[in-house]
Amino acid sequence: MSIEHIAVIVLAVEVVVMVSARTGIERRHWAHAKGRGPAPHPREDLTFVPAALYGIAAAAMAVGALTTSVKPTLAALATAAMFGVLLPAFTANAVLRLSTRGGRRAVTPRLRGLAATVAATGGLVSVGLI
Repeated sequence: MSIEHIAVIVLAVEVVVMVSARTGIERRHWAHAKGRGPAPHPREDLTFVPAALYGIAAAAMAVGALTTSVKPTLAALATAAMFGVLLPAFTANAVLRLSTRGGRRAVTPRLRGLAATVAATGGLVSVGLI
């Protein structure tokens, strides 16, 4: 199996995880609106990603790009920014939201490590899409 195949599989998994987290967030918001649940946590959104996750994904993507000698064209940089930084960071944040049901205080060091691993893996493997 080539790096391109692995990158596409990882991309598909990232999308599934993000959609699952978004569905859970929307479900909590609708339950609260209908009076069946507590108020959602403030700033509970997949786009409010801790800066460290962006950094981890970017560093991993840069390592992957250096090891495979990617040509620095505008198209390659745009693809790398989207699939190598944004999506892995959003997915890592989605893993945190799914693991804690949206609560920020319930994040443990183990969950932070899992999120960092997800961001690094997504960033590293995304080079196969370039």
